[in-house]
Amino acid sequence: MDNERDKETGESSKTPQHTRPQEIPSGQDARNPNLGASMMFPSSVPPSPPSFISMEQLLKAAEDVSKSGFNMALAHEIAVNKDFKLQQKIPKSSLEEKVKEICHKAFWDLLSEQLSSEPPVYDQAMVLLKEVKELLIWLLLPHNTRLKNEINAVLDIELIEQQTKKGVIDVLSYAKFIISTMSRICAPARDPKIQELRQLTDIVPLYRGILETLELMKVDMVNFTISRMRPHIQQHSIEYEQMKFKEILQSLEGLTPPVDGLKFTRLWLQNVYKEIKEQHQEDPPNSLTLRRAYLKILRWKEAEYFPETLHLDHERFITLRDDLTVMILTATVILVTYSTVGPAIQGITDFKNTLKSHVQILLADAAQCNSKDLETKMEAVGLQVVKEVNECLDTHGYTTLDNEKEISLIALIKKTADEDHNVRILITKRVLEFLELALHTSTSLKIPPGLSSLQNELSVFAGQFLSLVKHNQAVFEEYYNNIIDQLKSCK
Repeated sequence: MDNERDKETGESSKTPQHTRPQEIPSGQDARNPNLGASMMFPSSVPPSPPSFISMEQLLKAAEDVSKSGFNMALAHEIAVNKDFKLQQKIPKSSLEEKVKEICHKAFWDLLSEQLSSEPPVYDQAMVLLKEVKELLIWLLLPHNTRLKNEINAVLDIELIEQQTKKGVIDVLSYAKFIISTMSRICAPARDPKIQELRQLTDIVPLYRGILETLELMKVDMVNFTISRMRPHIQQHSIEYEQMKFKEILQSLEGLTPPVDGLKFTRLWLQNVYKEIKEQHQEDPPNSLTLRRAYLKILRWKEAEYFPETLHLDHERFITLRDDLTVMILTATVILVTYSTVGPAIQGITDFKNTLKSHVQILLADAAQCNSKDLETKMEAVGLQVVKEVNECLDTHGYTTLDNEKEISLIALIKKTADEDHNVRILITKRVLEFLELALHTSTSLKIPPGLSSLQNELSVFAGQFLSLVKHNQAVFEEYYNNIIDQLKSCK
């Protein structure tokens, strides 16, 4: 019933954010090198989009995802990212935040001034009530007709304006009705805020709190709608993306001069195909070429030539690439440490996990470092490792490292900054082989030697990588096979 509490109209907008701790606890187009991709996807949705998307747009998409009015990037984001949620809009700069703060303060100051004047002036109050009414109605689900009628009856703007002329308006009673209505349609996470509002009696702080809570409820409602429509979007997103991509390619071909919307996708597959053929001296199966091509993305260096077909997941693949770098470096440091220190620390429970977590923190931004900076960072890692190894040895009654062995261990860890370091190459090879096997089989996989301490990280990584690859391949496999078949025919 509409007069009952409908807690399904929203979810908490508190989306877990992936943050990295900072401290240890105690071929080119003449006009534009990537013109095809930039024209194809002018409004890509980042992993945590700051903009607000209208309810109408989302409901329209849920009704018919294949209609051209729905943004392809948004459909893709919802389909591949099960944790996709909108966040409350945050000002882009301190200046913007300051301007917003000044404007808001001016509004509330004027409201306070008008209400406290003799006789009271209700111009600002009417602006406020109109906005609150619109927000309440916007938050209702289609079946909430009774509650909508109730809001329209109580917050009858024309009637209220007549009351203001007679000076008989009770702003506080309207606030109580608004809060009561909010309590019936808000997400459970907003209950504490509703209770706080019930305790307020000063008009300006009360209505300010009402508006702030309604803004949060707007985000809740959109995220609720996204969660409800996700299965529908996922079901149809592949054919939808195929249709939209085909339209985009046709529009690029119609330009003067024509733009090859698959230029960098061809280069990507061509380079991988040639590498495999040089190794095997025969035409590789399309499936092998594709598996190696996706793995190549995890070692990508020429971001300006990123394949057009991966553009919507560009940030995700680059994030995976950077995470892979940190994982490989961490495993390399652990392997070098245990090989150098020897059996004294082999059987000490939990030390490897503690060492791993601290090394990961120090290497959080390692992927963004140039070779010189990475060398400096790895030296700092070496110093930290030596400190923790000695503390561990001392705690368990073993002799700590002598000065010569300390210097040797730091130097060995520093050398792992080089991509050609033999242990780093070995770890990289094992990880990539594991991921390739994951792409090729549905059976259980054994964690490679030297990576047991990163089993959880590797499993999560593989799951994210496989999810992106499977969706991308389902959408673009026809294009990929055509390109590879053309390469085979050009002998």
